[in-house]
Amino acid sequence: VAPAAAAAEAAAAAAVAPSLRLSPPPALLQPRQRRHDSIVSAAAAAAGRADTAVATAGDEVAAALDTLAASALTRETPPEDVFEAIRALEKEGGGTSSRGESGFESLLTGDWRLIYTTGTKKTEDEIGRVNYVPITAVQRFNMETKFIRNGVYFGPISLEFEGSLRWLEDRRRLEFDFEDLKICGVSFPLPDWLRSAAGMKSSKPYKKQPAFNFVAVDGRVAAARGAGGGVALWLRNELVPP
Repeated sequence: VAPAAAAAEAAAAAAVAPSLRLSPPPALLQPRQRRHDSIVSAAAAAAGRADTAVATAGDEVAAALDTLAASALTRETPPEDVFEAIRALEKEGGGTSSRGESGFESLLTGDWRLIYTTGTKKTEDEIGRVNYVPITAVQRFNMETKFIRNGVYFGPISLEFEGSLRWLEDRRRLEFDFEDLKICGVSFPLPDWLRSAAGMKSSKPYKKQPAFNFVAVDGRVAAARGAGGGVALWLRNELVPP
């Protein structure tokens, strides 16, 4: 009986308690309100600064892409400015969205004219930095069939390396293996040792997996850093001036 009576008394006390609670004096509420308002204001200011930072970063990415597009179309932009624009995109993360997805894979399919390259570190040491590419070199990516072609063209003469690719979205990295060499459209078998020397897939493991780490891809240009450390800029082939 005692526990039941105690429970009944507790229930009655709980029912009466709200009416007995005392509200704090208004003078005590004001500091709390001021602290609350201060916290809200600080949070709003921080959010504003974050939005400004995002907008600034977006403006810098857009400006760098415009610089690359102008240089690809005219070849008049100083090579140093092209290099710095690519570096800026590396720093800002290029076109990465807030979800961490670049969107590059869906844009890469097609033919891309190589416009500018610094070559590998070894190339720079041996012959100096390469800038605007004076020959016709076209890269083809087919992201659906996982096909890659790297072709160099001298009038009717063509030299093309073909193979397979794989896309690693988390790194915005396109890895590839060249498996076939074609001269003027005809496959040209190479011995294994020569395949290795030419950077093609062979029985000998790569020193570095051939790859491009993309920093930008849009409807005009694509930019990436190669496994050898050099950077490259491509223009969509259909946009190349006649």
